[in-house]
Amino acid sequence: MARLMSSTELHERIDEDDDFVLLDVRDHEAFIDGHIEGARSLPLENLKEEAENELNKNQRIVVYADDHDASESNSAARVLESMGFRKVSDFDGGLYAWERAGFTVESGEADAS
Repeated sequence: MARLMSSTELHERIDEDDDFVLLDVRDHEAFIDGHIEGARSLPLENLKEEAENELNKNQRIVVYADDHDASESNSAARVLESMGFRKVSDFDGGLYAWERAGFTVESGEADAS
């Protein structure tokens, strides 16, 4: 089962430039409207097909969706774990918690990584 990550821990990991992939698993339109800086858009509906080719199974992966009640991030974490990804975290509270903690979001397309 994926471990839950708080907004404070996620912010610290971003500030410390930890080696991890931050996945926004909401639909792409929601991502464009606003997302955490550095996040990659990988909607839940495409996750299984794209994860195998785009993600490293040995790297920490943090998934998030809209808020604590959204099931997408929990589902995404389960999908990744079932595919053999072992370092999966679910950002508890999602974008809502991130903004409530006073952290900024960006909009538009993310830079290609």
